[in-house]
Amino acid sequence: MEGVSVSIDRIVIDFTDVYWDFFNPFMLRLCHYFGVKMYTAEKGFRYHININMGKQFLHISYQLVISPKSRKHTLRIEAYPHSLVYFKDWLMQIQRHAKKVLFVRCDVAFDIPRNMKEIFTQSLTGRQLRLYRGTRYYNGKHQRQQHGYCRVYDKKAELEARKGKKIEGELTRMEIVYAPKKKIPLEALVQFPPQFANLYFCAVIQDMGKIKPKVGALVQQIQDGQTMPQGISYYYRQQILEQMQSQQVIDLDSLVAEYWEKVITIPCAVLVSKVSKVPLPQ
Repeated sequence: MEGVSVSIDRIVIDFTDVYWDFFNPFMLRLCHYFGVKMYTAEKGFRYHININMGKQFLHISYQLVISPKSRKHTLRIEAYPHSLVYFKDWLMQIQRHAKKVLFVRCDVAFDIPRNMKEIFTQSLTGRQLRLYRGTRYYNGKHQRQQHGYCRVYDKKAELEARKGKKIEGELTRMEIVYAPKKKIPLEALVQFPPQFANLYFCAVIQDMGKIKPKVGALVQQIQDGQTMPQGISYYYRQQILEQMQSQQVIDLDSLVAEYWEKVITIPCAVLVSKVSKVPLPQ
């Protein structure tokens, strides 16, 4: 569909085998420079540093709680892609002291220049839809970091409410978590674009007259939040998918394939200084 763009909203990267002898003084310098404090947790990673400057965001985690006693551990970062450029000098210090730089996950955002009421989405794998403050969520909040977690919301309204930014026309964002089962060397990420078409169906509603009345009524109830797809029989969910083919279907996989190399350029350039199209050894 013309006008739809793809971007990465947040990205999570692991730096392996980072020694405590480096992390400890690095953490002290970082906290002093940005005026923040390190805190500890009892689950997940033990040490955390959170730097949130509004437009710029970086979260650093170090040493999994369950990891055995050692002088070296995994250091994880989570950031906006553009924030990698802002924090580049700090991140390059980490990169020089890490054995590998591995892609963990990211949020892939599809920006669709249409009103949210015109965007129809449906899970193809049984994920349940829930609504909260106008946003559509597929699966629960506790599954936020899992592959395929999805939310659809009015991006135009969000930009105006949070940033006071007004844009022309309409804008809906569909955001899906890409978390491959096996971590990928960052420089080779270009070879592994996500595939979402087997997870979700997405279409722009253009002409409800092309849809049978019974099915059209169900679609309208879903769009209005009166009915959840999981409350509809399997037969009618399939009927909806079949008849929605008459609308403007958005091919998620083709869009990702078109934009993927472009959207990973910044992370690869900042953290590993290269993009490799050579297949990984088996």
